[in-house]
Amino acid sequence: MDCKTIDGNLFGQLLESGYHALAKNFQAINDLNVFPVPDGDTGTNMKMTFESGLSQKSESNYISEVASSFAKGMLFGARGNSGVLSSRYFNGLAKGLENHKEASVFDFALAMVEAYKIAYQAVDTPAEGTFLTVAREGIETIRNTIDYKTVTFSSFFAMVVDAMKISLDNTPNLLPILKESGVVDSGGKGLLTIFEGFLSFFTGDDNGDYDLDVHESTSSSLPHYDFSLFNENSVLEYGYCTEFLLQLQNSKIDIPSFDLSSFIGWLHEHGNSIVCFQNGTIVKVHIHTKKPYEVIEYAQRFGEFLTFKMENMALQHNNVLDKKEKLAKTKKKFAVVAIAQGNGVIQMFKDLGADVVLNGGQTMNTSSAELIYAFKQANAEDIIVLPDESNILMAAHQAADLYKDSRVRVLETKTIPAGYASLMMMVGDDESADDCYDSMKDANDHITSGFICKSIRDTTVDGIKCVKGNYIEGVDRKLVGCDADILSAVDDMLAHVPDMEDRESLFFFYGQMVKKEDAEKIQKHIEEKYPQLEVAAYDGKQDVYDLLVGIN
Repeated sequence: MDCKTIDGNLFGQLLESGYHALAKNFQAINDLNVFPVPDGDTGTNMKMTFESGLSQKSESNYISEVASSFAKGMLFGARGNSGVLSSRYFNGLAKGLENHKEASVFDFALAMVEAYKIAYQAVDTPAEGTFLTVAREGIETIRNTIDYKTVTFSSFFAMVVDAMKISLDNTPNLLPILKESGVVDSGGKGLLTIFEGFLSFFTGDDNGDYDLDVHESTSSSLPHYDFSLFNENSVLEYGYCTEFLLQLQNSKIDIPSFDLSSFIGWLHEHGNSIVCFQNGTIVKVHIHTKKPYEVIEYAQRFGEFLTFKMENMALQHNNVLDKKEKLAKTKKKFAVVAIAQGNGVIQMFKDLGADVVLNGGQTMNTSSAELIYAFKQANAEDIIVLPDESNILMAAHQAADLYKDSRVRVLETKTIPAGYASLMMMVGDDESADDCYDSMKDANDHITSGFICKSIRDTTVDGIKCVKGNYIEGVDRKLVGCDADILSAVDDMLAHVPDMEDRESLFFFYGQMVKKEDAEKIQKHIEEKYPQLEVAAYDGKQDVYDLLVGIN
């Protein structure tokens, strides 16, 4: 198929096709991670952020409304820097499509210009050779060469994809670390993949064979309902929040003739707050209805359920009201929300006084929505956020900007040791939030962080040859060496710490792959080599890094 204009319905299908491409290729995008550490998550973050957008996508025929609702969903579900940049890009695209029922190629090209400009604004110091470059060059190198009177969307997206490929292939020439590692920018690859999905919608290359379930957060911060709030004397007022994945079945219908529009039309007659889209032979449905049995019976005419979830919305509503009433009476002076990974680390953060600790970090970056929910849980006039991971900083700042019920400040801790050191200096409730923030910031400013973990591939980074299976070590997120033995790796890492002979204390969290007796050997080794140090070892139970080290 081909066309010269797209409306809301067609744009919604394009977005789903873009998601299909991400779902099929997110692991390949993850594998472009520069550092040979098993925490490459750009593809995962972009995929999950896109899922969040689809979960909120409007079914309107107006492209402006579909773009706006999708962008809002991405905004709250953004994970990691790549997810935040993606959300800002589509926010800009939505801004460029405001007040449009449908868009011509010219309209869409202008919206893409607005999209990359908004994305650039999300970064204090934009770096070229990244997602931003691919977004900008993908449209700027072609938009003045297009014959807008004759061009169709199929040929337009083909030109965009070609321009983005050229831009992506050039990213190693703009970022030396990419060239040294022999990879292109992963965020730029993710954006190209989305537009390849857009193009595949017109070329018919999208077969829909992929995992498409919209992400359900596994965070411990998710709400738990008080079932006493809906009892034998209650009256059902709000209905049931019903969600399912429906696998269409050849035994029940002729799948190619399945009419999604008619299916959605029926749903609108039996409920509201409907989100429904089809990916291949699977249909995702979200509906609020007082008679879920009717929806279940209707859906089973076409297939069978892969997943199914139903919640009493009255229970949800009453639970929210009950919590709001309780929280209003008990609002704290200030609170700390931290992000950590590893059961041992999480428990220690809680013991040190963090009010809410989200389970996130390298392999599962925390989203803005999860942070906002954590702010509500913390329920304080002032909230201090410890991201404890550089890839969560943007989502943390975005959540802080969105949340209006408290003053939220992000203390830019970029490692778990920095978060731990900051919590160690947290003052009590009798002090002001400003004093608390200042003392924690001072700790963050003076901590040096190190890491040790096994390399997952042979590569060279910053002139350092990394051998698969050997221990790589870094100081303040910068790779400094690679050794076959963990004790040699410890020595090499500490040798790169500035003024190491003048340091007074060192602590480290050891991961799941390190036995307690081996951690004790490491501790003893450090104490013998640096007798002036006070050394402490903690069982962090983290799953990526063998050692996370803090030096004061």
